[in-house]
Amino acid sequence: MDASSEWSWRADLFTLAHRWYVWLALFLIGCGIGWAIAQLLPAPYRAEADLGVFYQSDAVFRNVDDYKNWEMGQLQALILSDQLLTLVQARLSAQDPFWRTQTPADLRRRLHVYWRNAGVWHLVAEDRQPQRAAQLVAAWKAVILDEMGRIAELTHRLKQIHAELQALGKAKVATEQRLAELQAMANILQSWQPWNDPTAAQQPVPPLQRWQLLELALRLDENRSGANALASFLPAEDVPAAAYQPWVEKALVSIETQSKLLQDQLPLLERRLSEMTTTYNEVAAASWYLSVYLGVDELNAEIKAPRPLRPEGLVALIGGLCALLVGVLVGFATIQWRKERSRKG
Repeated sequence: MDASSEWSWRADLFTLAHRWYVWLALFLIGCGIGWAIAQLLPAPYRAEADLGVFYQSDAVFRNVDDYKNWEMGQLQALILSDQLLTLVQARLSAQDPFWRTQTPADLRRRLHVYWRNAGVWHLVAEDRQPQRAAQLVAAWKAVILDEMGRIAELTHRLKQIHAELQALGKAKVATEQRLAELQAMANILQSWQPWNDPTAAQQPVPPLQRWQLLELALRLDENRSGANALASFLPAEDVPAAAYQPWVEKALVSIETQSKLLQDQLPLLERRLSEMTTTYNEVAAASWYLSVYLGVDELNAEIKAPRPLRPEGLVALIGGLCALLVGVLVGFATIQWRKERSRKG
């Protein structure tokens, strides 16, 4: 760069710097344009409210954090659902006729919820009119609290139903196991009939076989009183095997009686289990599959005063700064053009 071009840069910059009235005019024009835009396209007002969400579980899960985060996401889906927003719209319609024309989708576009975890959740409503923004967030919060109160009752009931389902399931399994056990004992007694063999019928029962019969009798006597216990009627050790025939027949009758009672009980258990499973699914769906470990609290009753998202003064200032920036760019472009022109000349 030669001396003339360097001097030209300095002279032009000096000239631009001393034309303060041009920059002031540009700034004021930009502020005016920004203010006009703010008037033509007014920013919505934002009203906020806080909600307390807590999670306390005494249950043991494989991954507690994953389950908790799933419940947090499910709660967010609930408070923005058509089901809940329909209740919000009904509540608002009683306050202002404007809301009668709004759908849940219209409300959802105005609503936002901000959260990171259990703790404070921020509910936000936006509208062109500050009064409506405050109405919307207040009604939304009130409906959430009412709905979560209803769900809390359902989740406690769900916990009770779950406990009953577990008890019914255990009873069904125990009944099926007992039936299988009785069938196995009947097979043992039906296959053990030494009195059909004339030689074995006159001999005492071997000690091992007698102990097996005694064990079988004790297992049959689980639900019997002492006077009717089969073990007490077991023949003596030194009697012939033929003397066991009446006892075996009595044991088989006992097995048949117990099996009949259990077979009659099993369909009742299965029907009750099916009914409770259906009830469980219905209650779980009505409670949005939330658990008793999740709760919501009002935290505080304050509804923060609505504030514009883009204040008019800020928009005007941005307009002024943008106008200054454009002016500076044009000024530097002019200097560059004059510099190239002087070189060619």
